Amino acid sequence: MSSAGSFEALPAETPFPGVHRRTFSSQHATIAEYSFDPGARFPLHHHSQEQTTLVLDGELELVADGRHQQLTAGAWSVVAGGVEHGITAGGPGARFLVVLVPRRSPDDALTLTTTPERPSA
Repeated sequence: MSSAGSFEALPAETPFPGVHRRTFSSQHATIAEYSFDPGARFPLHHHSQEQTTLVLDGELELVADGRHQQLTAGAWSVVAGGVEHGITAGGPGARFLVVLVPRRSPDDALTLTTTPERPSA
């Protein structure tokens, strides 16, 4: 079986101020396209899935397991399941893809380990 679609056709959600996400799941993975306004932040959190992040446009800072990485267009990172991580967009904002394996289910917990804040102006 195969399927196809467009992120533009998916409903967008805003889980945190300045963070926009469109998501779908295949049989084995959850794929999300994120668009961050400049300075927007997805706070530190952890979940059971491995997370692969691929930056499409802009720049972001990924904090994973206490280590800070600057990622720009074309860069990628892999964070193991259970590892605390968070993302903050740089000055121009950022657009990136996230692939979670195995796929998320409605029962999967996302545990925030810091309080969300408003993005800086």
